[in-house]
Amino acid sequence: MRLGPLTGLAAVILAAVSYALQGDTPGIGSSGVAVRAFYLTHDTRQGVGLYLLLVAGLFLAFFAGYLRHVLAASDRTGWLPEVAFAGGILAALGFWISAGLTLSLVEASDRPLVGGGALQALNALGSDLFLPILAGVGVMLLGAGPAVSRSDAGPLPHWLGWAAFVLGVLMFIPFAGFIGLGLAGLWVIAVCVLLLAPGRGQPATGGPGPAGPDGPGRPRDSATR
Repeated sequence: MRLGPLTGLAAVILAAVSYALQGDTPGIGSSGVAVRAFYLTHDTRQGVGLYLLLVAGLFLAFFAGYLRHVLAASDRTGWLPEVAFAGGILAALGFWISAGLTLSLVEASDRPLVGGGALQALNALGSDLFLPILAGVGVMLLGAGPAVSRSDAGPLPHWLGWAAFVLGVLMFIPFAGFIGLGLAGLWVIAVCVLLLAPGRGQPATGGPGPAGPDGPGRPRDSATR
């Protein structure tokens, strides 16, 4: 479990490198000739980028599971950790679908029998396929934010929970989601760095024991002494 936070760092870094490699892809109104020329010219970069995005989704899925574990350890009766986990899985699925469409564009551009209309359609789908990623990350933050801010014994500070809630709301505001997505990456990095610190990111091993002569809430280890 000590390596759990590294999955979040890997997901953010790989996704950032992937989008940097893919660069400024053709717009939704680009012609089939322009789409074909772009992907034929940058096929290697696009191939590496889509593979990195595929692996980023893998690490994001593992980070979502680890985040759920950390949140549930300090909020065992709540359901918000499950919401955060579901959002992380949805965002990872968005990464994989986006990578799949990029692969289709790279392969279709190298097939003379694939017409310009088909390339235009694939490019249009790929251009607007950011919504599952935005929504998934937004749901993850909206689930994690209140779970962190209302926890009295969790490993994360309350201000990080409020920041997650604000960013989660931002993801669902038109034209502001991309800004929120970039800041969400910084939030994940901050969470991972804090959880990598010694003594953090581990579930509490003690807890209130059964009521005894000294009253309820007595630690279990001291009750046996």
